[in-house]
Amino acid sequence: MASSRTLVDDERFRIVEWTIEPGDAIEMHTHALDYAVLPQEGAVMWAVLPDGSELEVPLVPGEAYTRAAGAAHRMENRGAERIVFTEVESKR
Repeated sequence: MASSRTLVDDERFRIVEWTIEPGDAIEMHTHALDYAVLPQEGAVMWAVLPDGSELEVPLVPGEAYTRAAGAAHRMENRGAERIVFTEVESKR
């Protein structure tokens, strides 16, 4: 199972650092808030969507991306390197 560490959780933001070791995953979840992902270590994640389809998600340090609330997926690390990223959720 992936591990997480909450860095900030106040009235405006929730900031969580995630680590996914090889073979681990973040279980299926739906994002209730808009969010940004800031990769810290380069790797590839796989997003498994509720319908079973899959998306390859390359993580490149220094190349952040954003997603709208409502995104639902399971995030898997199928590679040999650990995945580390920071997720920032906007509460406004």
